[in-house]
Amino acid sequence: MKTRIAIIGGFLGSGKTTLITNMANSLMKSGRKIAIIMNDQGTDLVDSQYSCNHGLDTCDVQGGCFCCRFPDFMHDARGLIKKADPDIIFAEPVGSCTDLLATVIGPLKVVYADAFTVAPLMIVLDASRALSEGLSPDSLRGYLRHHQIEEAEYVVLSKVDLVQKMDIRKVTAAIREVNKEAKVIPYSSVTGEGFERVVAIVDSKRTSDRSPKDIDYDTYAKAEAELGWYNGRVELKSSTKFDAYDLITRILRRISSEFSSVEIAHTKLMLVSDTNAVKMSQVGPTISVDGVKGSRNAEGDVTIYVNARIVSSPDKLRDSVRRAVKDVLMDMGLSPKVFKDDCFSPSAPKPYYRITKKEEG
Repeated sequence: MKTRIAIIGGFLGSGKTTLITNMANSLMKSGRKIAIIMNDQGTDLVDSQYSCNHGLDTCDVQGGCFCCRFPDFMHDARGLIKKADPDIIFAEPVGSCTDLLATVIGPLKVVYADAFTVAPLMIVLDASRALSEGLSPDSLRGYLRHHQIEEAEYVVLSKVDLVQKMDIRKVTAAIREVNKEAKVIPYSSVTGEGFERVVAIVDSKRTSDRSPKDIDYDTYAKAEAELGWYNGRVELKSSTKFDAYDLITRILRRISSEFSSVEIAHTKLMLVSDTNAVKMSQVGPTISVDGVKGSRNAEGDVTIYVNARIVSSPDKLRDSVRRAVKDVLMDMGLSPKVFKDDCFSPSAPKPYYRITKKEEG
C-alpha cells in the first residue's frame, strides 16, 4: 500500500508547523497514523522539538532544502515507514524554499510512484503579512513568496483572525492575480476557521496534478542568501523556578531591538525543562505563543532552542543573538552550561532532481 505525502510549504513565519501539528493530532484522533519530516538549513531545530514534544513521530532533513538533499528526504521517509507505518507523512520544507513541484513532488510522482502518492501542494500565506508587504516579486523575499503562490494548488491563508473580512477578500484577489487556479482557504489556528477543510484535503484521495512553474535560480539564490540563518542551543540547570514566558519574551525583544521589523522574517524559541515546554515566536513586530505544555514556570534541567531568520550578515546576527541570550540569562540569574550555535547565509540551491512536465512525458 502506498504512503501518502502531504507537503505544506510557505514563507517563514506563516504558521506551517502549528497547522501541521494540529492536523496530525486531529487525524490521529480519528485513527490515522501520522509522521512528520521537518527541514532546515541548519541543526537544533525548534520545530522538530515542538513536534516531538507533542508525541509525534518526527525526523528532520538538515543542512539544506528537501530539493538539495532529496536522498536524505527519502531515507527519512523510509525510516518512518519502517518505524511507524504511517498512513500520511507531512513534509514541511524550509520557509525560503520554492520550486517544490519540480524538485520534490516531481521526483515523488515519477521516480517513486510505486511507493508514494502526493497530496495537492499546499502553501501557507500569512494574511497580515501579505497585506503589509504584498505579493509583488520585485523584492528578493517578494520573489520567493510570489513563486510559492504561483505554484500552489491550495493557498491556506493563515492568521485571518488578525485581519478584517474586507482584507481577506483583498488578499484573496491578489492571490488570484498570481495564480487563478489555486483554491484559497481562509484559516485561523485561534478560531479554527478553515481547519476542517484543510484536513479533509490532506485525508482525501486527491493528488497533486499541477505542472512546475518557471523560476530564475539566480534570483532564488540571492533571495535565500539575503537572510542570516541562526540556530542555537543553550543548556542550563536551575534549582529554583523561573518564568519561561518572561525569559523567552525578553530574548525576542532584545534580538528585535537591533533590527527593523521588516527585517525579521521569523525568530522562534523553545524552552524545554523538567516541568514544562514553551514555544514562542516573532514575525515582524508581533510576538506570539505557539504552544505550551505544563505551567509557565521552568526548573531543573533546561534546554533552550533559538532559531532566527533575519535580513542580516551572519556575523551581525550571531553577535546580536548571543548578546541577547547571554544578557537575559544573566539578568535572570541563570548561567548556561552549554552554549552551541551556528550562523550562516544559505548557499545557492542545487536540486538533486528537477522534473518538469516535459520530462515526465
